[in-house]
This record gives sequence, structure tokens and C-alpha cells, in this order.
Amino acid sequence: MRRSSSYPRPVSFGVAGPLEVLLVSPPLRAEQRYGRLAAAGMYMPPMGLTVLAASLRKAGHSVALLDCEALGLNHQEAKEQCRRSAPRILGLTAVTMSVQSAADLAALLKPLLPNTVFVLGGPHLSAAPEETLTRYPQFDVGVIGEGEETLLELVRRVLCEESITDLEGTIVWIGDTLRRNPNRALLEDIDTIPFPAWDLLPELQTHYRPSAFGFRKLPCMSVLTSRGCPGRCSFCSQGVWTDRYREHSAGYVLKMIRELYHHYGIRDLCIYDGTFGVKRSRLIELCELLIAERWDLVFSCNLRVGMADEKMLRLLKRAGCWGVAYGIESGSSKILEHLRKDITPAMIQRAITLTARAGLISKGYLMVGTPAETEETLAETLAFISTLDLDLLTVNSFTPFPGTLDWERADGFGTFDKDWSRLNQHSYAFVPHGLTRERLEYYVRLITRTFYVRPRVMINFARLMLNPYHLPLIYSGLTSFASFVGRSHRDL
Repeated sequence: MRRSSSYPRPVSFGVAGPLEVLLVSPPLRAEQRYGRLAAAGMYMPPMGLTVLAASLRKAGHSVALLDCEALGLNHQEAKEQCRRSAPRILGLTAVTMSVQSAADLAALLKPLLPNTVFVLGGPHLSAAPEETLTRYPQFDVGVIGEGEETLLELVRRVLCEESITDLEGTIVWIGDTLRRNPNRALLEDIDTIPFPAWDLLPELQTHYRPSAFGFRKLPCMSVLTSRGCPGRCSFCSQGVWTDRYREHSAGYVLKMIRELYHHYGIRDLCIYDGTFGVKRSRLIELCELLIAERWDLVFSCNLRVGMADEKMLRLLKRAGCWGVAYGIESGSSKILEHLRKDITPAMIQRAITLTARAGLISKGYLMVGTPAETEETLAETLAFISTLDLDLLTVNSFTPFPGTLDWERADGFGTFDKDWSRLNQHSYAFVPHGLTRERLEYYVRLITRTFYVRPRVMINFARLMLNPYHLPLIYSGLTSFASFVGRSHRDL
């Protein structure tokens, strides 16, 4: 579907003329994200960068966005694209696993762009600002936390040749010294933020994909409708948005969805909020608005176990929701308490049962190898998962990330390799006392295999194969999955 002609064309790399800001998502391979299950993994746009780009453009700045992962660029190719654009400000974003990649790209470009200000932002920088810029001095400044107002002010000052050393929400090099400035206050009304600049990305329908089992129609796209989380889980960092929950109004969300539906042809949405539905009145209003539109549109979302009730789930179903994902994490009460989940196995059981009763697909996220994990708690989890009426299950190795409680206390519970490039959910960087990496990997495979060889789950997969939308992604995903589970079978 053609984009609306009301959008300006993206700035072309290498064209004549000055570019004020280039925002870059650094090179990263699917194998780095998902390990052996790379073929089944999703890749969606860098949502933070698209909102920052939209805010800069609204303020009148020339801005371009380079998504290296979507374009399949390596560091040399990305370097050439950035060099040709010669921006006045170059902003890179990074999570922990990609911060080394961002730093490598900045190091390649620094000698080639002597007049460019190099900026780093994103979840990792916000969680560990001093350590990150000390390790990577090729960045001139780091944007901590929510970036819209900070980046706008930074760009204005740089273009006006004013000092940025005292800019709120940043950490800045002054000679050989780092200066950490006060945090910037969070936005009070996030409805003032423009919709993401999707038009600055590569073609949505060809460069981005959902996970192999995470959609019902194509094209599929992810959206965020809120910021922050009221939860207090020990493994989760809210370094960018903090634990203060704020949400877009139902009307704002509907207009954003309408743009994706009409201008980009999107037919399936992954609502990526960590806790969609915190404010029940907004969820009800949004569902009623979607029902009234009568679009050919479906969506999935994440809910907290304690928020699920039958009336709300049935309303989600009527509004087009096909699936709900829950952070189960463990089947052991001891581990759930240690992780500060504020839920119990009985609450998990109830939420999954209600979801099935409402006619929705349910998915669970599980972690193996958390602090205080033992053979006994792993056996509890295996037994518990076998009792749930779940349709889909993702099992990851536990990883402490900077900015979390578990990062601070991990050394007291096991051995921890803090190499940032290994901090993903498949490298087993943390191993609890009394267990080994091999034993954790064994349980990841055992739990996965035990869950997916159940007849009911296999029948559901057979039904998925009848949907023509699923065939290409399902085939690649099942090939990857079969290899993963096959090793588990030989190990048992």
C-alpha cells in the first residue's frame, strides 16, 4: 500500500545538502538476539528512534533514520552510509547486547566526521551512564532517560553553537572529565508526542517481521501505548521511563492505529506495552473504539497475571485481540517471591484458564536459572507448566541487566559473566550456585520439549499451518525450533 503523499520523503543518504540529525540503530545479527532460534525470532522497528525522529521533524529539523539491522548492514557498510550523510549530530541507540556494536560504529566514524557530535542513548546508557561513557569515550554526550525534550534542546544548542555541558538529562565529556547533569523531569502528557516517523524507516512490510508464532495476519507491526511500569520485578530495568506509569489516551492510540491501518496497510498489531491495561477505564474505552471502527484488524498484548478477569478478556476478544502473553517466569513460589513478581502459581493458573475460556490464545514467558534457582525449583516449574492450559511458551535463560536489583545482587547467588555483549537471554551469562550452564541448558530444552509435544499444543500448531499468512515464517521457525528441541531429545 502506498504511503500518504502528505509525508515528506526520507532524507536520502549521500545526497547533497546538510543533514542536521542522523539517528542510527547499530548493526546486530538475529543470532545475537535469539541464538539458535534466530529464524523464529521477531524484528520490529526501533520504536524509540522513530518517536525521537518525529519530535525533531515536528520542530523543523532535518532528520534521517538508519536501521542497520533491518537493512542487513555490517559496520563498514553502515560507516559509509553515515559518512556520506555527514550529520551535525549523530545519535545511536543501544540495549546492553548492542552497545558494543554502537561503540564500534562510533569509533569508525569519529575520525571521519570531526565536526559531528556523537550521542548515545537508549536503555543501556540510561542504566549505566558513567561506566558506559568511560568505556566508550568516542561518544561526546549520553542522553539519560526519556529523550524527546533532551534531544530537542541538545540539537538546538549544537546548531546555535551554545554549550551543552549543563544540559539536563545528559552525561557529557568536559575535557577528560565526565559531568553527570541532573535528570530531566518526565513528560506529564505523552499525548503531546507526535506519532512515530514510520516513513523514515525501510519499507515496513518487507524489512520487519513478527516472531514465527506471534501473529495472525500480515503485515504486522508493534506499537507502544504507554510508558513505565508500576511493577517492582527484580529483573526488569525501567532505566528510560522509570516505574512511573503514563499512558496515551484511548483517542490518541486509535488515531495512531488508524494511520498504520490506512497508510501502511497493517492488519495485525503487537501492543508491546509491558503492562497493557494497567488503567482499566482506558482499556475499556479503547476496546469500544476499536469495536466501533469494524476494521479488518487483530492484535495481541501483554497483561499482568493479577489484572486478568473474564469480563476484560472477553471485551479484548470482541475488539479484535487474538492473544495475550503473561510473564509467568517460574512455577516455584519461592522463585516468584524472590523475583518480586507479586503473583502466585494459583494466580497464574487462574489467568491462563480465564484466557482460554474467553477464546484467546495464551502465551507464557518463562526464565530458567534465576537467583536462588535449584534442581528442586526447576522440577517444580516443569511440573507446573505441564498443568497449564497454555498455547505458546517461550523459555529463556535468566540474565541480570544493568540497572536492575538482580544486577546488584547476582554475585551473591552465583557466577556472573558481566561481558555486556553476552547479556542476552540465551548465553547463560549467570549460573546460580549449585547448578551448571549445561544443566540450565538441559532444563530450557526439557521444559520446551515437554510443553510442545503435548497433543493439544501440536494440534494448535497444525491449525496454524492452515493459515496462508503463516507458512513462510512458520516453516523457518519450525526448522529452527526442531533443531533446538531435537538436541533436547537426544540429551534426555
